[in-house]
Amino acid sequence: MKEQVLKWANILGETGLYRLLCPGSVPVFMLHRVTEGDDGVPGGLTAEQLRSYLHYLSERRYKILSMDELWQSLDEGREIPSRSVLFTIDDGFYDHHDVAAKVFDEFGFPLNFFVITGLLDQQLWPWDDQVAFALKHSQVRRADIDLPSGAIFSVNLEAQSLGKTARELREALKAGPQGELYQWLRDEFFGKLGVEFPSSIPPDYRPMSWADARSLRERGHGVYPHTRSHRILSTLSPTEKREEIRGSLERAGEELGYAPQVFAYPTGRPADYDDQDMEELRQAGFSMAFNTVPAYVRRGLDPYQLPRFSLPENTADFLQIVNRFEAVKEKLRG
Repeated sequence: MKEQVLKWANILGETGLYRLLCPGSVPVFMLHRVTEGDDGVPGGLTAEQLRSYLHYLSERRYKILSMDELWQSLDEGREIPSRSVLFTIDDGFYDHHDVAAKVFDEFGFPLNFFVITGLLDQQLWPWDDQVAFALKHSQVRRADIDLPSGAIFSVNLEAQSLGKTARELREALKAGPQGELYQWLRDEFFGKLGVEFPSSIPPDYRPMSWADARSLRERGHGVYPHTRSHRILSTLSPTEKREEIRGSLERAGEELGYAPQVFAYPTGRPADYDDQDMEELRQAGFSMAFNTVPAYVRRGLDPYQLPRFSLPENTADFLQIVNRFEAVKEKLRG
């Protein structure tokens, strides 16, 4: 029944009714990994599914915005077509350049990349992926892990799936201090699970290169910082916050030859950044920052707390966001 209701709601949405009822609502979509289906990329959206979404937008003459165009609307009051969408992708893995960007290039659409500068420098790979990697390769089925917070997390892969264990452990780590998180992973977590810490970034998690990032900009895409190490800013000391924000800005500027003015918070929940982080962004020269709250961007929002929708794997869910049915639901809930 629910699927039928959604089907007819989306058919009605293609008439433009919802956009008429909710003008000025721009969906910003967030991707993470894009897979060719047999390339070993963990999770993520398939390139074929992504291509089908972009084909839909192209056929219906949607405007795929650049960051500059979004900023001109928010700051200068320029009108943006009601059929408009913006796409972002977080972290900076190789498939972002090798797969996702190529799909966008097929349609001549811009994609905006938020890169972890330490990942592109091959100094680290994201801590949440390290958690998943260690659990996947664990030689130990049960272990009590001392978390950085001082709490104990019990791993029991005999009674609980790997996926659920990884999700619960990531949530526990998000809630605690992350200043020494990468050292803890190497010294405590991998050791307790009997997994040798890799001497180099595993193939599934390898990054794009800075040369790739420069190529993306030359092709009309946007490239912006996403901190140095992907640690959650609200868990860090003032000095560490500054290093994450200004350090990633300086590193991106060195490699890309310009000063980026857009930023994305790691994890991006409202609890993952604070007023001090937003003030640091302002002082560093950033004009916009994105979180991961699933809502539409509208004029009048705080430019340092702009929301994003995760790009759905289900086409019906994608259509209700694109055609602003979700905006109508927001209005009714409000």
